Formats: sequence, structure tokens, C-alpha cells
Amino acid sequence: MHKPSFIIIGILFATTMFAVNNLSLKNISKIYVQNGEHNYQYSLNYDSQNRITKIVPDHSEIFGITNLEYGLNSFRISKGDTFVSCSLNKKGYIKVVEDGDFSSSMFGNMFYNEKGQLASIEYMNEELFFTWENDNMVEINIEDEQIYVTYTTLENKNQFGLLLKIEEENCTPVFPYYSLLGKATKHLPASIGQGEEKISYNYKIDEDGFVTEITMIYPNNSKTVFYRFSYE
Repeated sequence: MHKPSFIIIGILFATTMFAVNNLSLKNISKIYVQNGEHNYQYSLNYDSQNRITKIVPDHSEIFGITNLEYGLNSFRISKGDTFVSCSLNKKGYIKVVEDGDFSSSMFGNMFYNEKGQLASIEYMNEELFFTWENDNMVEINIEDEQIYVTYTTLENKNQFGLLLKIEEENCTPVFPYYSLLGKATKHLPASIGQGEEKISYNYKIDEDGFVTEITMIYPNNSKTVFYRFSYE
């Protein structure tokens, strides 16, 4: 299994990074990413159920368009020839994943607790386990390794899913896939990692408590990435 390590932009977010089925949420229309000297912009399209259907980056002729398709009990996210196809459980969470070389890091069989929070993932002979406290996911166990998550006091009003992630090399938005991995955390994460090797997060929010900016600080201040959001 590919280890999620630091591809977690906030082990939380989508969840998405977003809980795309909640009609009470504000819809993010654009995501702006500033990574050193590089700047990227992504436009999001939605269907009548407020589910993301298309993500279009700047220079889409180079980076490609990400398409999302929803069936009664299925979900597929694709870009070009790469994809992830999923079967969904009764709550609409991912149950089984077929990987088609898409830039996701978690696939296999997904299991949830009674609250709908992701509890474990089985892939071949390997397992990941997730520990929850006070409705926040605080620990990931991967073989003999533990990844710890701390939290701010800020409510996760965006309902950002498990990971907010845009794969950097090919500018592939992965977060909508993670947003279907169970119930979102109650609060926004402050850090994720092991000891001193952790990513930290700072936030700006609007008057309604929705996130307008995430600052993602890599270990030892080696890199800082900004995610900024515009709403419909």
C-alpha cells in the first residue's frame, strides 16, 4: 500500500476535501495554490446536488481536466487515462476501490465505525488503522509507524474530508476522493506527522467560519504552501 505520509493536506479535507453532498455548505468555486514561485488556479463545477463534477486548472491543455461521476452506489474520478473507481456503502462512503493509477494514496477495502468515521483500510495483506477521539481523527497506524494529528479549536464548517490534496507534479486534484472516506473531523487540524517531522497548518476564515486560506508549513520550515478559496 502506498503510505499516506505527508500527502495529507489536512487530514481532513475531501475530504477534500469537501463534504460535497451537504447542501448547507458554501460551494468553493476556485482554489488558488501558491507554492514558492509557482501559482496554480483551479475552477470547480457542481451538479444540482452540490457535488463536484469537474475541476479545471489553468493551462488545462497541459495539466488536464479532472472529471467526477456519481452513480447510485458508485463514484469515479479520472483525468486522462488515470482513474479511481469506487463502490459506495449505504451512507455514500467509499467501500471498495479499484485503482487505475490515479494519484490517490489510499485504496483497498474501507471500514467505518458506528459514527461513519473511517476506522481501517485493508489492502492485500496490509492494514491501516485510524484512531478517533472527541470526533477528531488523532492517529494513523501504518504497520509499525504512527502518524499523529493535533487540532485547532476551529470548527470544520467546510466539512473538509480526510485529506485536502492536490498532487503537485501533475496538478491533479485528489481531494474529492478523500471527501468520501467517511465523516469529516469536528475541528480543523493543527499538525500532522511524527515528532519534529510534521506539517503544520494555519487558517484564515470568513465571517461565517468558512476557510478562506490555509497555510501549510512543512518540517523545519523547508517549504510553505498557501491554499486560498473563493466561494460562489
